[in-house]
Amino acid sequence: MIKKILVFAGAAAVALTLSACGGQMEQLTELEPVSSGIDWAPAEAASFEDDLDGLCKYMETNKAVSGEKDYMSYKEIGAIDGCRYRFKYDGGTVQAEFYEFDLENLDEKGKECVDSVREKGFFTVLGNEAHAVLNGKYLMVYTDSDNDETNTAHSDEVLELFNAFKPRDSK
Repeated sequence: MIKKILVFAGAAAVALTLSACGGQMEQLTELEPVSSGIDWAPAEAASFEDDLDGLCKYMETNKAVSGEKDYMSYKEIGAIDGCRYRFKYDGGTVQAEFYEFDLENLDEKGKECVDSVREKGFFTVLGNEAHAVLNGKYLMVYTDSDNDETNTAHSDEVLELFNAFKPRDSK
């Protein structure tokens, strides 16, 4: 009985964190668009560790995400670690989630999640579809409440940076 209660509580926590549901949000950091007049080059992935913290530092350094990093419940999708950023960008509310998987030792949930993202571009958790992108052992879920030209361009840049994350130890 206790196990069922814990499973239900964990599932409820995942539903709340993955759904980005409405309600009053805490004050979010504003990530300003990079001015075209600034000569700025992204940091190379090779200078970051090949783990979730390294990926997060890489994304922060490259101005892809902003604000406080919250650690996420990740076992429900078979990952070994997970975190989320929530911030404002050009008037939109953005949520960027990152997960790390051990591809050599995926449990049933992990295999189902990874296979679904590879085949369909999304995974389902608690009946909700979460559109995601895989880059090796990393998974990103990126949502923005605004889809104007500036926000779409930033989303494309974030995707490009995420896909470019190949630390020196990666194959």
